[in-house]
Amino acid sequence: MENDGKKACECKSIEEIRAQIDAIDRELVSLFAKRFEYVKEVVKYKDKTEDAVVAIERKEFVIGQRADWAKELGLDPEMFAKLFEQLIDHNISKEMELIKETTK
Repeated sequence: MENDGKKACECKSIEEIRAQIDAIDRELVSLFAKRFEYVKEVVKYKDKTEDAVVAIERKEFVIGQRADWAKELGLDPEMFAKLFEQLIDHNISKEMELIKETTK
């Protein structure tokens, strides 16, 4: 089911609410897949060192910014900071794998 733009308060049953949540989750997963395509491409522009891949200043900035965005929308900034930290750490490990594959 595609998210039809219906507001949560317009849903008439638990099944309808769950269907909307499922549709939104599917969109989120698709967006994560799209994001990962960019992660794979960024390797081309980074030095092939662990420091360059980790880019700690960028990592800290992104985590903080996403937490701020969450707070602006009334969401838990700490939870989103943890979510993005985990996502970034995963992507860093994938970037390192890609670098190892291309430098063999």
